Amino acid sequence: MNKDLQQAVLRLPLVRSVAARRASAAVRVRALLRSLGGAGRRLARLQRDIGALLRIDPVFVAGDAAAFQQGAQRAGLTNRLPQHEKALREHGGRMHLPRFCLCCNETTPMLLDLESSWEDSDGSRIPNWRERLVCSHCGMNNRQRLVAKLVQQAARERAAPRIYLMEQVTPIFQWVRQLPDADVQGSEYLGYQYRGGEAVGGVRHEDVMALSYADASFDLIVSNDVLEHIPDPAAAFQECSRVLRPGGVVLATFPFHTDREGTLVRAKLANGAVEHLHPPQYHGNPVSADGSLVFQDFGWDLLDVMRQAGFSDAACEVYVSDAFGHLGAGLLVFRLRK
Repeated sequence: MNKDLQQAVLRLPLVRSVAARRASAAVRVRALLRSLGGAGRRLARLQRDIGALLRIDPVFVAGDAAAFQQGAQRAGLTNRLPQHEKALREHGGRMHLPRFCLCCNETTPMLLDLESSWEDSDGSRIPNWRERLVCSHCGMNNRQRLVAKLVQQAARERAAPRIYLMEQVTPIFQWVRQLPDADVQGSEYLGYQYRGGEAVGGVRHEDVMALSYADASFDLIVSNDVLEHIPDPAAAFQECSRVLRPGGVVLATFPFHTDREGTLVRAKLANGAVEHLHPPQYHGNPVSADGSLVFQDFGWDLLDVMRQAGFSDAACEVYVSDAFGHLGAGLLVFRLRK
């Protein structure tokens, strides 16, 4: 895209506050292009790539518990959003919020309900802001839409990037594989009986504690709520470091306990069998109706594990944006750089 044209787009009020504008992105961009004399291919491409022009940045970055608490206090982060909670009650616990989806490049209805909600001290139900707000078009929830956008931003920083996702049968994988000029690989854990790299029904099997990829294979690794299901996270981070190229990045999400200094080990492997140290918990698994066992409740000591695995920098990024539906007390993404 012409640099002057791109800068003009980025100066639009639309770009600064998308969801606050009534006119659609496509209409406003079309008007801009006509005023600049653009048409045809430029118009089609800009309409398709408007989301790529919108850069999102964290409200703050934290490398430890103290920095996180200070940042959260300054930003006024909270999971209690009375206006949305009231509207949700009035709609019987299920409603749609119109917000700009950075993956669909348009304002879409995002489903907000009480699935996976929790009860607050006053007895009210608090929506799971992280796992809900599901876009009715692309099917990605709040966390997934954020990560997809961050992957897009990271991919634009390198020519022909090689990207590995620790998933393959999900909407976010399908979205990322459409990024231009990117070589995108994905896998699922299918069971101990399979070899790394083996395909089963078109799905690649990988154990992230012992990846089959060669050293320095990728520029970017993406892990969406996988690592809490790994018996040995340190081994997984070491493998990520091994298969990353110098300067490569890992983007990772997982349930994280910001008030916990040390990680709680819920289960471990002993002589090839699972030993439960606490009541078992399971999360959804796209390739198994049985779900995935949670081995770890991560705390801040995890960042030391990341650094010891070979990453020069590891930090927690916190994202909040009403315009893009990133509601609640912040969506956390861990960025590790080799």
